[in-house]
Amino acid sequence: MTTTKAARPSMPTVVGVDHTWVDLPDGRMHVATMGSGEPVLLLAGFAQTWWAWRRVMPALAAAGYRAIAPDLRGEGWSELPSRAITRTRRADDVIALLDALGHDRARLVSHDIGAITALQLTLSVPHRFPAQVMLAVPPPQLRFSIDLLPGMRHLWHQEVLALPVIGAGLLRAGRVTPHLFTHFAARPLHPEVIALADAMLRTPELSLAAARLCRRVVLPELARIIRGVYRRQRFAMPCLFVFGTEDIAFPPHITRKVFDDTSAIGARVQLALVAGAGHFVVEEQPDAAITVITEFLAAV
Repeated sequence: MTTTKAARPSMPTVVGVDHTWVDLPDGRMHVATMGSGEPVLLLAGFAQTWWAWRRVMPALAAAGYRAIAPDLRGEGWSELPSRAITRTRRADDVIALLDALGHDRARLVSHDIGAITALQLTLSVPHRFPAQVMLAVPPPQLRFSIDLLPGMRHLWHQEVLALPVIGAGLLRAGRVTPHLFTHFAARPLHPEVIALADAMLRTPELSLAAARLCRRVVLPELARIIRGVYRRQRFAMPCLFVFGTEDIAFPPHITRKVFDDTSAIGARVQLALVAGAGHFVVEEQPDAAITVITEFLAAV
């Protein structure tokens, strides 16, 4: 076990995964890698780290890819100041990371808040991302309707955590993180998953960063989606959107309606539903999720 800062938990060990810290203009980004071949960039969700991909990385490596799982600014074991977080700063960080690693292009798999960075990248510099998979998030071209309201009521935590002082304080007190990892899961997650996320967000640095992410990234991007900023944009690359059939925010009858006309999203868009999973598709149904991801990447 190793750690880059005493206040953070020790980093979990995954056999075969290499760790490095890549210099960016204002700090160092922690990156976990495994395998060789065409790069696949893995962007984790809120309160998660590279470790969220611990089952996916070996499968990608076995399929001939180089799995690259960074801890984005404000999360995990990266050493990047959260005061510099803006709506698009993490996307800029990813481009700097790929340049530093010598990759002109990378396939992209993202989950939750990681998908915000993914949509910014794939819409602004599509030539660098030949394919993408988004887990448990709708397309940014989404049109809001009354049908979405029942699911939206579960997302109250975004506004609460964005509150200055209060949001970070709730995370440090352990009042919110366990709720997020139980309420949005269709089946109990491994206690180690919840314990690591909670321990991370109990640290002053990362709790403050998480609040800033909600305030400066999640809510501004949500406002842009509601205003229809992305409705005329289309994804240029093949895209796969994956949801669990037990997702309380986006249940199957909603996702099927959203993806009824994929021409509003991109030219090559697919929807996949993973049975028995909620929001944490990879954690809840790893085998099924890995199969969906690897089969899609192999076909594009």
